[in-house]
Amino acid sequence: MERYLIVYRGSTVDESEGPQHDAGRWDAWFDSLGNALVERGGLARSSVEVPSRLRGPKLNSASLSGYSVIAAVDFNAAVEVAESCPIFDEKGSVEIARLVDAGR
Repeated sequence: MERYLIVYRGSTVDESEGPQHDAGRWDAWFDSLGNALVERGGLARSSVEVPSRLRGPKLNSASLSGYSVIAAVDFNAAVEVAESCPIFDEKGSVEIARLVDAGR
């Protein structure tokens, strides 16, 4: 099994319009992952992007909303897991990356 980072982007956690964050739905999704869930991670509020050391932070429309780490046999299996994520119900998206040890 390989490890994959799922980054959640653009959640409506702080928005007053549209679908709202539903903690119960997230808990149920995490529970449904069973042994595939390596690290639940966390959800974030109020992120900014720092594009370089010479520029200050800027707000990003696809702001970081959180992350989790899962185990899957391959990238396609990781995508299948991510497709059932509640972030899509909150008008957000995911980014998926295979994790490798930093020394390799």
